[in-house]
Amino acid sequence: MSAATDAYWRIVRVALLLSGDSGLRREELTVCRREGMAPTTFGDDDSPVWQLKVLGKRRRERIVPVSPAAVEALRAHWHDRGLDFDTAAEGPLISPLTVPPTRLAIKKHDGPEAEPYSPDGMNKMVRWAMKRLIAGMPDLTAVEMKQLAATSPHAFRHTFGTQAAAEDVPIDVLQKILGHRSLQTTTIYVQAEKQRVMREASRLYAKNRAERAEPQ
Repeated sequence: MSAATDAYWRIVRVALLLSGDSGLRREELTVCRREGMAPTTFGDDDSPVWQLKVLGKRRRERIVPVSPAAVEALRAHWHDRGLDFDTAAEGPLISPLTVPPTRLAIKKHDGPEAEPYSPDGMNKMVRWAMKRLIAGMPDLTAVEMKQLAATSPHAFRHTFGTQAAAEDVPIDVLQKILGHRSLQTTTIYVQAEKQRVMREASRLYAKNRAERAEPQ
């Protein structure tokens, strides 16, 4: 793997962690900035949970948690950009490393005012990653390949919501993190978890019935 490919994977990791650990939408990923981030007093002393100010739908601001893993991924990405994440005061959280060699392009992607990825750029990033993951897993079924190929940044947001509901994160907390205006929208994830519980229970009961029906 080339150095450029390694660096691109590190960008992908940041995007997926911010989507999967903080529930960010692809549009939100493109406007998040360093000046909106700060460490909190929660978590381990050497690996605290950070908070990030997000500009969401209808330009509504909210604060979301950022996992220690995502912060480490950001540090690596900023190092690739020739910047120190911890001492930087501003700039887009995620920014392209490779730009056209024109004066305008270089100006647009240089320093704190560097332009971030576009929403379509986030989609392309995930498609790029899924394509390479599929190529590296030859034992996948056709259905699994199709599911991976169709993965979008939003899928990781849904994963966050479902996993948080499964871990009994209070519904009002989950609503605030995801930025839903209506609590009813957030309950979709709770309902999905309830359905999973019932589905697994039904499998257990079916197995028990089958075992009881076997000749002794």
